[in-house]
Amino acid sequence: MTIHSGPVPGIATALLLSMTMSAVAQGIPENAKAGEAEFSNSCASCHGGDGKGAGFLTRLFQGVDPGDLTQLAKNNGGQLPSERVSDVIDGRAEVAAHGDRKMPVWGDRYWETAMSEYGPDEFNEQRAQNRVRELVVYLEAIQE
Repeated sequence: MTIHSGPVPGIATALLLSMTMSAVAQGIPENAKAGEAEFSNSCASCHGGDGKGAGFLTRLFQGVDPGDLTQLAKNNGGQLPSERVSDVIDGRAEVAAHGDRKMPVWGDRYWETAMSEYGPDEFNEQRAQNRVRELVVYLEAIQE
């Protein structure tokens, strides 16, 4: 058995890492955490992990810029156009830059997921809408 007479190696590193992770986590409000996870799973491959449009799949969409999602509010007079953003995500609104709708219609996919998880019931539409709302809340949190 080894007994250390000074600080245990790695404690300072672990403490610093913990404080850094805590500071990063504080950047996203608690009510946006579910949307952050959803964004990572469903959107980051095209829009980039930071929402700035440099996802790894963009190379497949030659000539299509997924856009910098952190600038949505800035480009709309300082206010996130939440309803428009929601409509684009769930598929109710077409976006010219998407061309032939390369962006998946997440409303349909979320509804299908709810159907497979819960079976047919009256809450599936609400479940799909909630997931879209979570994304909108997250997008609002990352506006610059």
